[in-house]
Amino acid sequence: MGHLPTHPNDDLGAKACSESGTVSAPGALGNAVLDALWGLGVRHIDMPYLPQRVWRAIQDARGGEA
Repeated sequence: MGHLPTHPNDDLGAKACSESGTVSAPGALGNAVLDALWGLGVRHIDMPYLPQRVWRAIQDARGGEA
């Protein structure tokens, strides 16, 4: 086996990967929003989940009712 490349800024010679813990957060948030609105008939909302988009999705699912 050959020698693995090392990164000079790390004691272990490994490159950092600190953002990996945040990768799943947007998907989890999207699932939570749709899960909460599924009973109203909402099946999709484009990101970002702005209050206006969520409100519009609810109104559209209700047929435009206020």
